[in-house]
Amino acid sequence: MRVVILENVRSAYNVWNIIRTADALWWDVRLCGYTPNPWDHKKVVKTSLGAEDSVGLKQFDYMDDVIKYARKENFKIIAAEVCDEAVDLRKYSKKIMQSENLAVIFWNEVDWVLKSTLDVVDDTVYIPMKWIKESLNVGQTSAIFMRELSNWLD
Repeated sequence: MRVVILENVRSAYNVWNIIRTADALWWDVRLCGYTPNPWDHKKVVKTSLGAEDSVGLKQFDYMDDVIKYARKENFKIIAAEVCDEAVDLRKYSKKIMQSENLAVIFWNEVDWVLKSTLDVVDDTVYIPMKWIKESLNVGQTSAIFMRELSNWLD
């Protein structure tokens, strides 16, 4: 099983984008904190075009609760983040076993993945960038991660 965890993502448009991508690539989505959800935000429902009904969605109030859930379900938990300890996504994706449950945490558009969250994940992974930019929009980043970490050899 593959799950995206959205930690306090502010933009409803980013959320719907991630939900639609998750639907296309067979991932589930966990919403955390003040991340807009399709049940309360008409913008998300309107633009996700029904993907919120097919993707396994769950809402959590606190990141601690999402982490407990993921640990109980035997997920390997990674954070999408640029930092000194982070591993290149291209190399990391080759290490992931097809049978592993995987949860990937994506960030708030201002604060990134919180330090308290980074302290409890199994690994931190980044997308290598060619030129001067160090990151992409959370919607684009999540799409790249989901595609790269999907196992199509079932």
